[in-house]
Amino acid sequence: MVAAKRIAALALFSGSVSATGNIIAQYIDSWSTAPRRVENKFFVLFPGYEPAQTLRFFVYGVSFAPISFRWHAFLNSRFPLVASAKAAASKSATASAQPLSDKARAVLKRIAVDQTVFAPFASGAFVVGMGLLEGLRSSDLVERIRVQYPRVLMVGYLVWPAAQLINFSIVPLMYRVQFGSVVGLFWNTYLSWSSAQMKRDQQRKACASNTVCI
Repeated sequence: MVAAKRIAALALFSGSVSATGNIIAQYIDSWSTAPRRVENKFFVLFPGYEPAQTLRFFVYGVSFAPISFRWHAFLNSRFPLVASAKAAASKSATASAQPLSDKARAVLKRIAVDQTVFAPFASGAFVVGMGLLEGLRSSDLVERIRVQYPRVLMVGYLVWPAAQLINFSIVPLMYRVQFGSVVGLFWNTYLSWSSAQMKRDQQRKACASNTVCI
């Protein structure tokens, strides 16, 4: 029961961070693009703001947080950073050096597994998940995966290895999703911007292929 409440709290936190990142991205985008028609009349933070887009990011953040938590729990159990008392006693002669070496190896293994297994999955889940939440047609979804997925994955490799080095070596398990979400505030700002760019590109292509474009 306690674990379920903790995961629920983490999910809400992650959803809120994802939504905040989207709001920041939309705000930045509103200053870098031409004014757009405001269809929503009831909740406008700034010209061109789309609350439905923020809601999609909130839903995705809430949905993906439990998966992220379970993954971190797996890494924590598979590559523990704290040696057992028996192991520590048997290495008393090298107590000053060996524990640090063991911890460093465990951290590097975690990062390697995380970036080779989870990062490609998480990037794909985002691209596909957001496409489904937007209601894209199958052909448009395939095109988005083809174009956006490599971009998201490559930029992620520039951000997350360093962040996970800190996350795995310093941050306790119960706070790793929160830490990832704080880093994810900046990451989700980029993802929101990337999705907006991709959406506009697809709309331009759709307009170019039709004689009438609204």
